Parts: sequence; structure tokens; C-alpha cells
Amino acid sequence: MKKLNLLFLIISFNAFSQFEYGIKGGISFNSNLNISANIESISNPNINIFESRNGQHIGVFLKLSTNNLFIRPELIYSKIKNSYDVPIVLINKSNIVTDFNQHKIDIPVMLGYKVFGLASIFAGPRFEFIRGVSYDNIDLDDLKNQYKLGLQYGLSLKFGKFEIDLRAERGFSENEINYMDNKTGNKDQFITSQGRLYLLGVSYYF
Repeated sequence: MKKLNLLFLIISFNAFSQFEYGIKGGISFNSNLNISANIESISNPNINIFESRNGQHIGVFLKLSTNNLFIRPELIYSKIKNSYDVPIVLINKSNIVTDFNQHKIDIPVMLGYKVFGLASIFAGPRFEFIRGVSYDNIDLDDLKNQYKLGLQYGLSLKFGKFEIDLRAERGFSENEINYMDNKTGNKDQFITSQGRLYLLGVSYYF
């Protein structure tokens, strides 16, 4: 059985005519998404707020190609700052979390097609492992050590050893935070969103 598995692995790698690897880095951002929020510390908690997510990412990648098709798994470390614009007329902002930092490990596996000489399109699943969440140097456990599944898709342009890609990312499950600075009884803050994000990255091939 072990020999058959090894043979299958060798055949799978031989199906790809080109093997490449390198490093990548870039920025993550969105543009004030309007989302629904449930904040139990106010009388009417179902409100619309604006969510902003910005950060940086860095990591490594492997690219296996055959003709115009390729598969590209990546291992990425990301730091994201999440900010929520809560209407001041509804609640004293000092009582809720309006921003927090998130550290995570992403493993995107992109399946792509080379459409022109320099350009490619790609899409694939993204596996996310949240390493830590902090607010004012306080660790928040609600978003910590969670595995999530998402989707990435985009396009890229390759110039020699450098490649620029722009991709969109969204989660299949919701991001949640349950925390209120001045917690009263069972009342707490609950904010949820689908975590849509855009990534602009630069890759370098060794």
C-alpha cells in the first residue's frame, strides 16, 4: 500500500511539467462594507454599521504547471485590523469594541489558467486558522484558535521573476465577536460579517 501511494504521488508530480516556488507579500483591504450587527447593550440591537478591514500578509508558495494549467498552494501569515463604525447616536462607543487586531494563518490552494502570455486567472479554497485576536492589549478568545473555510479568486500578471496578483476573498462562515468593555449581566456585544476582503500581492520566484 505504501509503495502504491508513493507511486501515485510520483505520477501526480510528473503530470506537471514545471515546478516553481518563491515568496510573496502584500496588503489586505476593503471599502467600508455595510453589515448587520447585533449589540445587546442597546434597546434596538439590529443596526447597520460599516466594517473596515486592513492589513498585511507575507508567506511562501509552490506552483506546479502543465501547459496553461497550474495549481498553487500557499502558506500565508496575515495581520488584519478590523474597525466598526457604530452610529454614535445609538450608543456610547466607549462601551463596545470598535476595532480589534487579528492574526491568522491562511492556506489558499489556487487552481489557475494562463489566458495570455503574462496574464492568468485563478480560484480556489482558502483554509484559515486564527492564531489570536486582541483589543487594547486584551486577548479575545471568541475568535481565537478557530478553523474556517473560504474562497479566493482573482487574476495575476507575471513579469520575469515577479508576479502581481489581485484577488478577492470571502468566508463561507461568519466572523463573530462577543465582547463588551463594560459588560452588564448577560448583555454583550455580538458583531457578525462574512469577512469579504481584497488582497494585492507581489510574488518573487526563486
